[in-house]
Amino acid sequence: MSKQKLKSTRLRLTGYQKDILYSPARFTIATCATKVGKTVSHIFWLYEMAHKPDVKEGYNFWWVAPQYSQAEIAYKRMRRMLARTGVYKFNEAKLLITCPNGAEIHFKSGDNADSLYGEDVYAAVMDEAGRCKEDSWHALFSTLTFTGAPCKLIGNFGGTQNWVTKLVESTKNDPDYSFHKVTAYDAVDAGILNLSVVET
Repeated sequence: MSKQKLKSTRLRLTGYQKDILYSPARFTIATCATKVGKTVSHIFWLYEMAHKPDVKEGYNFWWVAPQYSQAEIAYKRMRRMLARTGVYKFNEAKLLITCPNGAEIHFKSGDNADSLYGEDVYAAVMDEAGRCKEDSWHALFSTLTFTGAPCKLIGNFGGTQNWVTKLVESTKNDPDYSFHKVTAYDAVDAGILNLSVVET
């Protein structure tokens, strides 16, 4: 792929987005306010992971959302980002993007935990993780264990009984995990949101 084609997919990241995306921890958990750029930045991260130099045909990369309709939204965002290059294949029925290097980016529903067991998955994002079933996380974790792949959990995890909140608490001393909190005011400081919008 030419540098010009790659240029169309570049994204200017904020400081907090970089902290999350490029954390050395294998698993990042980010609780984020609305409209702070969590979805688009993590779509970009998954894209980057699928284009690393060592990625080969047959490598899979997963975006997991609570429901099919939410997975479809993320799929369409990435498709719009890549369609102009003319070098990607898109399967609307399967919510699948095949990259020029043969890697596949799948957008999946976390509705059924059994659908999250698989092979050769080398990175994943669990979107709105707190709204996914805990069984789905266990299935995804099991799948990623085979490859040692990284995963990013994002969403707004309210309440002390939420399984993601409990995961944060149980892993706070585990170097494989890092926790990030992004507020609307962080997004204001980064120039993503206007203060007047936040305070209305």
